[in-house]
Amino acid sequence: MKKMLSVIVPYLFVFLFVYTGYAKLTDHAAFASVLSKSVIIGAQAEAFAWLIPLSELAISLLLVIPKTVRAGLYASLALMLGFTIYLIIMMQVQQNLPCHCGGVISRMTWGQHIGFNTGWIMLAVLALKPGLLSIGTIKARLYTFKHQFNHLFHSSNSAS
Repeated sequence: MKKMLSVIVPYLFVFLFVYTGYAKLTDHAAFASVLSKSVIIGAQAEAFAWLIPLSELAISLLLVIPKTVRAGLYASLALMLGFTIYLIIMMQVQQNLPCHCGGVISRMTWGQHIGFNTGWIMLAVLALKPGLLSIGTIKARLYTFKHQFNHLFHSSNSAS
């Protein structure tokens, strides 16, 4: 399972980033127009309209070169975290939310998009740290949590 994640996840990201990067580049004017409506990006829309899809394609290259797969996974994680933080901030500061993320992804609501991105973030983390899924790791974390919770509960009772 661990080995499979570290092999499959990079190619899933390649598919995602090539698909969305290509869609953004082939409809560059529309993508730049949507970005210009963002209260965060606004005046820098043209630069971001090139930077985002070219970053997606560059990360895809990192993910297919064996020596740079790990760097590509970290870059994928950083990009997806950046996109997700942007979405969360936009939901707080702007009523009319523009989106032109590429292909079918553009049809998602912003809430769905955050869930979608969170899934990709989890995949990147699991590919980088496959031990997070091991039963031993989960049991150890639950044991630690249980003891910390019990200590907190007992120390708050003795203080009263």
